[in-house]
Amino acid sequence: MIDTHCHLTDPQFKDDLQEVLERARSAGVRQIINAGYDVETSRTAVQMAEQTDWLMPAVGIHPHEASQHALDAFREIEQLAADTHVVAVGETGLDYYREFASAEQQRVLFRKHIALARKTALPLLIHTRKSIDEAIDILKQEDIHTGVFHCYSGIYEQACVILDLGFYLGFGGVLTFSTKVQEVFKKVPANRILLETDAPYLAPVPYRGKRNEPAYIIETMRVAAQVLGMKTHHLGKTLDDNATALFFS
Repeated sequence: MIDTHCHLTDPQFKDDLQEVLERARSAGVRQIINAGYDVETSRTAVQMAEQTDWLMPAVGIHPHEASQHALDAFREIEQLAADTHVVAVGETGLDYYREFASAEQQRVLFRKHIALARKTALPLLIHTRKSIDEAIDILKQEDIHTGVFHCYSGIYEQACVILDLGFYLGFGGVLTFSTKVQEVFKKVPANRILLETDAPYLAPVPYRGKRNEPAYIIETMRVAAQVLGMKTHHLGKTLDDNATALFFS
């Protein structure tokens, strides 16, 4: 399996990272997209890939961090994206739920990530909260068509537009306890979905409320297979093919 969105650079893993990686391997996780969310964690993600070749870095600045300082610091993200280990640009996007940064700063930073993805021919890891329609509009304006809306929580009609644009939809632990997300998930073509953990956040049942980690993706896989009425190993093959097509082709 491939965990297509994870944050192993997070301080929550600083004391037991090696054990976390061993559990992931034991659970059948063979690759992890290790996403940075600011300059420091993006730099660390690239460094981790140099030590562990199945941790695949993504570099970017989360919309929560979209300050003027982040805009000024984006040049280092551009430099990091040139590293041969890097497989995606992000985590980027728009977050109007908490509004830790102004909407305008978020838009400017999002467009910078899009320009970088175009320049490097890398897919985008897109974060949206209360902002899906605007994110879609910006992607249409920028005429870019490769990436994933991670931790998707929108409605089916929005999902259809996203798929028509050429993007994938990422689903994580929320799928194991949200009937709303399950209703959307079962309507989406299986060849356009990805599974992720977003660890250390959003742990699936039966670990809900605890620190998430890549090994727990197997719990999301089980629920995903049940929702779609598929055998787990058949779905796993499809999901690995999807992730390979997006990140490694």
